[in-house]
Amino acid sequence: MKRIRKLLDDLLTTDQFTYPELKKMFLTLLLDQFFIFFIGVLSTILVSRVGEAAMAAVSLVGTVNGMVSLMFTSLATGGAIAVSRAKGRGDAGEIKRAIGEVTGVCFVVALVLGTVLFVGADAVVNLLYPDVEPLVTDYAVRYMRMMCISFLPFSVFNAIFNIFRNLGDTRSSLFLTIVINVSHLLLSLLFINGLGMGVMGSGLSYIVARLIGMVLALIWILRVHNTYGVRLSFFFHFSPQVTRDIFSLGMPLAVESLLLQGGMLIVNIYLAKLSTMEMAAHARANSILSLYNTTAGALTALTSTVCGQCYGARRYDLTRAYGKNLIKVGRFLMLATSLILYPLTPLLMLLYNVPAESMRMIYISLAIAAVGMPLFSCDSNITAMVLRVAGDGVYTGACAVIALALGRCVLGYVLTITLGLGVPGIWIALVFEWVLRAVVQHVRLRGEAWLHQT
Repeated sequence: MKRIRKLLDDLLTTDQFTYPELKKMFLTLLLDQFFIFFIGVLSTILVSRVGEAAMAAVSLVGTVNGMVSLMFTSLATGGAIAVSRAKGRGDAGEIKRAIGEVTGVCFVVALVLGTVLFVGADAVVNLLYPDVEPLVTDYAVRYMRMMCISFLPFSVFNAIFNIFRNLGDTRSSLFLTIVINVSHLLLSLLFINGLGMGVMGSGLSYIVARLIGMVLALIWILRVHNTYGVRLSFFFHFSPQVTRDIFSLGMPLAVESLLLQGGMLIVNIYLAKLSTMEMAAHARANSILSLYNTTAGALTALTSTVCGQCYGARRYDLTRAYGKNLIKVGRFLMLATSLILYPLTPLLMLLYNVPAESMRMIYISLAIAAVGMPLFSCDSNITAMVLRVAGDGVYTGACAVIALALGRCVLGYVLTITLGLGVPGIWIALVFEWVLRAVVQHVRLRGEAWLHQT
């Protein structure tokens, strides 16, 4: 243990951050990610007990809803990076302006996109998934509309949540995560199990929990932890410089997210050719995989904070060094995560009430991911975050979209449908994406072109 501690201290301690500081931030972010993903898993379990049709509907709609939520989430991420860079420069005035502005921008984007999708929910579901069973279609339309309503409070919550993260105030982000996710779980138990509302109960739990989260986040940033003097009026003021920073950092990620979700729509369209049981098995495997991703998610969030502040302080070599060293740490942590969680798969499947015919499919899918994640996942995601904090989002976005097109869209279709591998085929294609992104982004990180993008 002493040798490992010394190695980590050598890798991570500089005059900007120390290993004990980063360890404390990482553990808090890990708990943060655990609550986000674990409550998501439990929510999926509750929906899965409603039936295969409900599970399939939530899976199909999840991609469509993701296209909208990722738009304002991407702007929130871009704004949070702008905040962390301002902190690195020591500019308190810019920090508080950015906090207010990114929150207001995210709310407006969520309002516009959520309204459009709410009105066109029936047409969207029937256009994209014409071959699914009528019951699945009905569930999908109703669930989509409920989620559209939840976008409005969630956009505000998510902006403030990301801001706290990138300021390094991981305790506040953890507290907000616990509140919103525990609220969602308890409300899901009430609406789905207690009142028997099924898919509608799942949607309603999101709406109420996100309202609670929004109110608490506003109170937290305006009253409890208002370190920089943020006022409510800042949410309605827009300055050219801050707006430019938010959109220059957030829009490439938003476009990337939109194109990625468009690619996932293509994936879901051909997955809809599979049986309802296979679609539900894929959804369950994806949900279980989210637990594996807690480590990678925490490290990526830590990268945004650390590298964002280093870049804001114009410590470009230190930005690159921290990115490379966090990738090294991430490979080891992802290996440990896979070795711990994969043997627990039988217990997780018991919670999901998995039919016997789905078990083998889920085992194979998760085995593919468990092998690929330690080798390529952190190289893919952490490298992308290092490039993004420098404003190199166009490059990372192009890498992600091309990898998705060649991976899950083309290779996934060939393996899943043409060669008849079924659900495991899409998981092989996912690992291929990680490999492709890792290679091309490492080439970029070693050069100088990614620096001084904004």
